[in-house]
Amino acid sequence: MKNGQKGYALVEVVIVIVLVSGSFLVFLEALSQAKNMQVKSEILTIQSMLLSSKINQLRANGFDNLPQSHDYLSFTDYPNYSYSVTCSYINDQIQPSSGYTDYKLIELKVKHNNDNYPIISDYFIITSAL
Repeated sequence: MKNGQKGYALVEVVIVIVLVSGSFLVFLEALSQAKNMQVKSEILTIQSMLLSSKINQLRANGFDNLPQSHDYLSFTDYPNYSYSVTCSYINDQIQPSSGYTDYKLIELKVKHNNDNYPIISDYFIITSAL
């Protein structure tokens, strides 16, 4: 008698289904990670843009019109982001000074209200008109 079986065994079909399912799960995980990286990148880009804009604004205000140091304040156009300014007098050797000098060291920090994202900051020096 001739065995005339045509087709696939059940074990072969199950193995193929398991392999396809596994590769689909790997694809979905990669897609999820890509989306998370895109969101983080967008947040860091907005933070960088806000930091640069605020630095330009503070420089335009001039030495005598800088705000007092303050804790985090929200941006009006971007309520999910906030900034902090720290102003301190320094001497011409860039050392902290207890009194009035012609140099101010400004530290500006920008953060997202979700603490999962890093705070970015920058320092710059403003001098009075000599």
